[in-house]
Amino acid sequence: MGVDPNTSSVTRSTVEKENDLEVPCHIAVIIDGNRRYGKNKYDSSTRGHSDGTKTVMKFTDWCIDAGVKVLTVFAFSTENWKREKSEVDTLMKLIDGFIHDTLGEALTRNVRVRMLASDRSKLPAFLVESFDVVEAKTRHCNAFHVNLCVSYGARDEIVGACKKIAAEVVQGKTAIDDINEDLLSNCMLTAGLPDPDIVIRTSGELRISNFLLFQIAYAELIFMDKFWPEVTREDLHEVIVEFNRRKRRFGK
Repeated sequence: MGVDPNTSSVTRSTVEKENDLEVPCHIAVIIDGNRRYGKNKYDSSTRGHSDGTKTVMKFTDWCIDAGVKVLTVFAFSTENWKREKSEVDTLMKLIDGFIHDTLGEALTRNVRVRMLASDRSKLPAFLVESFDVVEAKTRHCNAFHVNLCVSYGARDEIVGACKKIAAEVVQGKTAIDDINEDLLSNCMLTAGLPDPDIVIRTSGELRISNFLLFQIAYAELIFMDKFWPEVTREDLHEVIVEFNRRKRRFGK
């Protein structure tokens, strides 16, 4: 989060246009293309990741201004641990920096920040500690929710939820006949939040990549050709316009 001087001149006109549109409650984003952007522009994937982090901050502000209530960002997958150690270390530090940089404004703007990690065991201690602090300090905030998916995989998340339910059955706390979609939903990392209305993926790739597989059953999928650091406020507006063009039937 933070003031973006490059887009301040279009803020009022864009928000005014959005007043006539149905704004999605929950937007989920697969932030793809940071490395390619960095190599193309700077010959440095690290700088691409750095610019991508700044775009997350700006995109959060744009969502708040537009009236979105929840933003879930796929920042680092369980598969990303297979990357070079130097790149992984850089990403962990950038995510940690993001947390520290946003805490003050999160409190000012009544924003709750959460980490969604299906496998916390691989995360460095300093990052877990930072998330614990920001989650505790923003726990009471309720105007907007930012979820950062870090060391996250949807299949892992579903397995974890199933294990939790199985343990309750063994302990006699839950009956087999009580297991349903609502119970499973309440055991997911996103428990208490509405399912995403939109999933955005940048960089032109047409994949879901093991992201929120349970929660996005009826989400609208929007794929953008831009790399994540290139996304603008106007792009978010166009996503909302496209959302309003679509007819959501929910299987009916």
